[in-house]
Amino acid sequence: MELTHDHDSLTVEEVLDSKVFKSFEILGGNEGLIKRCNHMTILETPEGLNWLKGGEFLLTTGYALHNNIKGKQDMVSDAYHKGVVAIGIKENRYFNKIDKKLVEDANKYDVLLIKLPYNLVYTDTISNFYDLIFYKKNSYILNLNNVYKNLLKLSFENRDMDGIIQSLSNISDSNIFLFDDDFNILSRNIIDFDSYNNISYYFPFNNNGKRMIKNIKFFNWNYHINDSYISMYPIMKNNEPSSYLYIVSNRKLESIEQRTIKYGASMISSNLEREWMIELKQTNFNKILVETMLNSKDLTNEFYENIEKDLGWDKTGKFIGICIKVFLKKSWKELIDYNYEIYRIINNILGFNSYLTTIRSDKIFLFVKIESDIYLKNVVYDIKKELQSYEDEVLTSIGVSRTYNSLKQIEDLYNESFLASLFCEKDVVYYEGLDNIKLLYLLKEDVEVYNYYCNTIKKLEVYDNDNGTDLLGTIETYLKCNLNKKVTSSKLFIHVETLRYRLNRVQEITGYSVDNVEDTFSLQMGLKLKKILKLK
Repeated sequence: MELTHDHDSLTVEEVLDSKVFKSFEILGGNEGLIKRCNHMTILETPEGLNWLKGGEFLLTTGYALHNNIKGKQDMVSDAYHKGVVAIGIKENRYFNKIDKKLVEDANKYDVLLIKLPYNLVYTDTISNFYDLIFYKKNSYILNLNNVYKNLLKLSFENRDMDGIIQSLSNISDSNIFLFDDDFNILSRNIIDFDSYNNISYYFPFNNNGKRMIKNIKFFNWNYHINDSYISMYPIMKNNEPSSYLYIVSNRKLESIEQRTIKYGASMISSNLEREWMIELKQTNFNKILVETMLNSKDLTNEFYENIEKDLGWDKTGKFIGICIKVFLKKSWKELIDYNYEIYRIINNILGFNSYLTTIRSDKIFLFVKIESDIYLKNVVYDIKKELQSYEDEVLTSIGVSRTYNSLKQIEDLYNESFLASLFCEKDVVYYEGLDNIKLLYLLKEDVEVYNYYCNTIKKLEVYDNDNGTDLLGTIETYLKCNLNKKVTSSKLFIHVETLRYRLNRVQEITGYSVDNVEDTFSLQMGLKLKKILKLK
């Protein structure tokens, strides 16, 4: 959307407020006072209307129409369709009496109809009009220069996000809010509480509020609602909106303020990019630390102490491991894009550079020091709640380890949170609640455990790989559905007879029948061991 160049034009009301035009008498079309006029034009030739381009304030004696009765009657209508905003007529020259129909048309089309003084001199009037335009342009240029000076100064001051928003708000004389792409508030500055209170119960200012625009992400200038004006400007990253500036004021933003917002938006974009790069570098450094600790057994106590000190961890509290498993549904985005979004959520909840992390495949691991179990549950709840906003595109499950007293036990934090994540779907599972799985986990290095897995589930994996079948997925779904064939066939979108055939093939390949309680238990244990052996 192009900026409106209001410094190149005047409203009809601004024209009439000038001392030179005080003698003009308004006859009708008062709603047209807010319209903008670019030129003041004399109309005294029959062809004059054909030359108009719109936005004109016409002055006429009616000479061009003095023998054309219908032309006089339709003058306002014809002028309106040419984009004329105001018509001034010298009465009792060539126009005679200004009749009732012209006034009615003026009110109908919101074209201001004015009675001009009999002795009005056109050249003086037009000269004064363009003087007003000139002074407005000159004032605009001076103000714009001051704005750019302030913005340039701001860009060199290297302020944080709150500082930029506050300065931009003061320069543009409006309330400004910065939201991320999920409409979480990042920063704000309110200088006019009246205009803000008018819209404070609308989304996104109130997450549970009524939406003010059908698609709130559309670019918009001066959306009028409840005696306030709202403008929205997107902050772009890789040709996609990464955040949104909302500007709230008690009047329309003029072009100089719109330019200010656009310039400020580019500064915010650069600032966000810089912050993101800092966070990315720190996250990558934390990954290196975690991988070092997971793969080295001879690190000194001083190494662990320095890490805790750098992260600002208190000496009290316990360590916890959290594994966020991400399942990507059909989407045009890559998994790495969602990793960035997940880390942004984590930073909002835990604070930037207050945790250790690493990524392996589709799993994000967090290692945090907590003060209490209540704090842990609140953190996990908040992370899960924020991740739900992406459920149309990704599914996440969260596994949580037991608490440990030392960071040296990071391998246990990793394994337990990973194991817990394997046994949950779109939910949160705590390792403490896994019951018999914890006992099996302790035996993951045992040869007999591996042989047990090979004699049950491994056979199905090999058969599926060789034949392009999914017997493993079938038996897994069947067991999850509590051995209910009707529910299972519905879940797999297959006929019940097809399910029976597959279950018979499972028995033929493994030697275990789902019709036998002990055999069914063996298959269930095999599936659990399959997940546990992934930790090796």
